[in-house]
Amino acid sequence: MHGMPALRASFTLTLLSLSILAGCDCAPPPTSMRCTSSTQCTGGRICTDGACVVGTDAFTVGAPDTGVLPDAWSCPTEDRCGAMCCGDGDECVDETTCLPVCETLRCGADHTCCPAGDLCIADACTTPGDPCTEELDCPADAFCDPALGRCLPRGPARCEYFPPPGVFTPEEQWAWSGSTVEPTSVHVMMAPTVGDVDGDGTPEVVFHTYTAAGSYGGAGVLRIVHGDTGEELTNIVDPVVCPEFGIALGDLDADGVVEIISAIGGCTASQIAAFHADGTEVWRSTRLDGTPWTARVEFGAPSIADLDGDGRAEVVIGGAVLNDEGVLAWEARSSAASGCCAPTPRSPLSAVYDMDDDPELEVVAGNAVWNHDGTVLWEEPTLADGYVAVADFYADMQPDVVVVHEGFVSIRNGRDGTVLFGPVAMPGGGRGGPPTVADFDGDELPEIGIAGSTAYAVFDPDGPMPVLWQRMTQDSSSNITGSSVFDFDGDGRAEVVYNDECYMRVYSGLDGTVLAQVAQNSHTLIEYPLIVDVDADGNAEIVFAANSAVNRCGGIPGYDGLRAGIRVFRDAADNWVGTRPVWNEHSYHVTNVRESLGIPAREVANWTRFNTFRQNSQSFDAPDLVAAEPSSDGDGCPDALVLRATIRNDGAVTVGAGLPVTFYLGTEAMPGRAVATVRTTAAIPPGGSATVTATFTPTTDELGMGLPFFVRVDDGGDGTGENNECQEGNNVSEATYDCGSVG
Repeated sequence: MHGMPALRASFTLTLLSLSILAGCDCAPPPTSMRCTSSTQCTGGRICTDGACVVGTDAFTVGAPDTGVLPDAWSCPTEDRCGAMCCGDGDECVDETTCLPVCETLRCGADHTCCPAGDLCIADACTTPGDPCTEELDCPADAFCDPALGRCLPRGPARCEYFPPPGVFTPEEQWAWSGSTVEPTSVHVMMAPTVGDVDGDGTPEVVFHTYTAAGSYGGAGVLRIVHGDTGEELTNIVDPVVCPEFGIALGDLDADGVVEIISAIGGCTASQIAAFHADGTEVWRSTRLDGTPWTARVEFGAPSIADLDGDGRAEVVIGGAVLNDEGVLAWEARSSAASGCCAPTPRSPLSAVYDMDDDPELEVVAGNAVWNHDGTVLWEEPTLADGYVAVADFYADMQPDVVVVHEGFVSIRNGRDGTVLFGPVAMPGGGRGGPPTVADFDGDELPEIGIAGSTAYAVFDPDGPMPVLWQRMTQDSSSNITGSSVFDFDGDGRAEVVYNDECYMRVYSGLDGTVLAQVAQNSHTLIEYPLIVDVDADGNAEIVFAANSAVNRCGGIPGYDGLRAGIRVFRDAADNWVGTRPVWNEHSYHVTNVRESLGIPAREVANWTRFNTFRQNSQSFDAPDLVAAEPSSDGDGCPDALVLRATIRNDGAVTVGAGLPVTFYLGTEAMPGRAVATVRTTAAIPPGGSATVTATFTPTTDELGMGLPFFVRVDDGGDGTGENNECQEGNNVSEATYDCGSVG
């Protein structure tokens, strides 16, 4: 301590004199120095033991020697606030400022007192939004805070990562190609489905397989595999399923248990059946009198929706509806006219949507729309039926139906069937498959992607030409395959994902440039790839079907795409943005299902929020991985030194299991060798943490006391990570260890 002010020294002497007086039991202090509270004292003194004395707690080392005592020294201790004295109704803020008492919380640099119930977000008082359980419950500019269960606005405080545009490096993450259960049934020619069917927090992939000998119309197996690894969960071999028919996932009766909807028996006369994830059969479709209800389901797929908003979902098969117990509610159109390869393919495949802005949903076909009870909203038999999707194409706040029919594309008014666009012929010919709707070119209006026989084309209803672009493909067999779209890099323009007979390709939505190509043979029906967070790691993956029962690509030199099963691809650089961990049916359009696979009682009209069809939503939410609390245990030294650390996720999205963490000797500035890399065994949600432990044997040179080590999260042992974070500078934490020398 240097240069104590003279003022401090003189007051010390004064205190000493008072102490001496008190110690000799002299006369009581003068009346002017007697007190019952400090407010009666002058000269900056405080009341102690009935006498006004200089308060030692008021001295500040290094204070300027002004010779004058600050006014605050005459302030009661409980009212002091730096150099100020707070009065009644005031409180001390930041130990420097007296402000009126705030009964809630203060926010921002000016210490604003927020209204009751508000939160302080980004230095501003913010009123939480509506209750929520997932992003779908919130407006587009908000997110669902899991701790509060309320919608909060997005802003600079939100942990987000924006990938560099145009970087596209897909790699295979895992593949399912066979089983010990029905080992010859490995081919898949239906769009798989994804969702958490067993309630463990991680999605599963649910699909049908068939054998080469039996073809896709023979006896099939329903299989469920884990979305993070591809390991099998359940195989249903009895009853057999129709392998060319699709699957739908949803909690029909709102009991928290997901049902899996499939078709059992032959494909030309199938009952619809519901299963649980463990293989238990829940029901088979019947009529009101209890007799079996069957349908010709080939080349189709079911949909699930709560048509009447009563909290219990229905199953839609083309123009027929079953209730949540599998009983036929109504049948407006027979599905007996199904067929793949006639000039007008007919499949029991419809969409469910709110077409007339009433509380109930409607069932949408190409030339008819039925109300929730089976009555007709509109029907025009002179128009061709076909594959459908729903969106608002003309920004008039009304839903339109795009229909692919007899090799043409049309758009019809969703409320009365009036033709608004087309018919426009498919470039390259062919019947045309189920349409996909997205903003392909970034103009904030939707376009339509359709696969034909020799070309994939994007149609632009508001453009100067009806076809925005087309690219050569190969589908000479069915030419009714589907596709999906996703804005992988978040640049506002969707990419197309499509698998023809020989390749799965990713096209630029703007001009059709091929961004990636993976050899994959397919006989082709109405299947298509999915873009979904299949492993709940916070990033999108591509999930697609594989079959090789019929080889249509043998003439391509060096072709190696003859594979069967399910394949999952991710981006090697972790640059694909996040998306939902669910894709529950062929007619998926985001708002039709919750992430839990619950079915909304009041479905938000997709065109008011996303205005897409068969495109998943995207998210820029990112993790923030923090290494903290490193420690060591040298009890086993020198044979076994234990290092530990806590890994926190301070970000906005869950990080899946398998996060790499590496322990190094030395410091981050002067690193030594990496002694161990371990991986987490469970997902870490936002606000969550995990403890990792590594054990190793130090060398002789690494023995001693107080030696440094550090831990780096998201490090596979070579200094590189697998996850893009909103902050990358807090992945390291340092500590020391003790490990005594030998002998």
